[in-house]
Amino acid sequence: MRKTKNQVTIPGILFLFGSTVFFAAFAAAFSAEPVWNIRNIPQNKVTVVAHRGAGDLAPENTIEALQFTWKLGGIPEVDIRTSKDGVLVMFHDTNFRRIMPHASEELKKKRIEDLTWSEIQKLDIGSFRGKQFAGQKVVSLAGICQELKQDRWRQICIDVKSVDLKQLAREAKEVLPQIILTSGSYKNVHQWKKLAPNSQTLYWMGLGAGDAVLAPKIQELVEKHFVDVDRMQIHVVFDRKTFKTTPTEAFLKDAAAKAHAAGHVEFQLMPWGIPDREELYWRLFELGAVGLGTDRPDVAFSALRHYYEQGQKSK
Repeated sequence: MRKTKNQVTIPGILFLFGSTVFFAAFAAAFSAEPVWNIRNIPQNKVTVVAHRGAGDLAPENTIEALQFTWKLGGIPEVDIRTSKDGVLVMFHDTNFRRIMPHASEELKKKRIEDLTWSEIQKLDIGSFRGKQFAGQKVVSLAGICQELKQDRWRQICIDVKSVDLKQLAREAKEVLPQIILTSGSYKNVHQWKKLAPNSQTLYWMGLGAGDAVLAPKIQELVEKHFVDVDRMQIHVVFDRKTFKTTPTEAFLKDAAAKAHAAGHVEFQLMPWGIPDREELYWRLFELGAVGLGTDRPDVAFSALRHYYEQGQKSK
């Protein structure tokens, strides 16, 4: 993908704002000059990764969530753990307390790793999001692979929690080109590329981490020429009152420039704290994002569409 510099303005952005008060705070916080802009690539080539399958729109890590996001045109992200009897399954939390609030106290304390696959299949992990989702179940890696086989254009991000990467590569061998191994560990990224060179990787950087924490990670990537990293994602926390970002805009702009300079890395940003505000996605575009992570894929796609439409009007 060839990258060129593109100076972008934001006339017309007012239609997205709910109030002049918000606009004033937003405008004051947004001071970075745009670097490379997402409009340099076709809109239908922009990646939108839905956190935990479908973000906040459906029970996480379920087949239904994956199908929802694929229908939107996005890439679902799921989390993988290993059951007591060695089955690879999709589940995020370290216990069942949040997902199964009405379960017994004994069960709430347990982990996926404490249960067999047979026991896990009996769990209802949909009801916590509403009666309409009752009965949705934990899905295994085998179930994920079956869904991927139905459409070779489908992709999925698999974030490793407790799993042997050799087992993952072995059991997913038929669909490895459709899998994006996702991890906050650069070590995992390197190991996965050795095990599955025909698969992709996404290296994410932590929630709430500021410039000082992330700077060494970015420097390591630069020094190693982003080797084995196909996509990288930085979590951007928005303050609800000031709309300032952590990390800072200057840091994000610089990180974007370094990723774009590598020539092969898709630079993603993910808004935390206020994922349902379209204008904040616009702001991430202006800071150099080429892709998005999100808890609201519906809002992200709407913001993306409006951003490209505004670009056409500005020509």
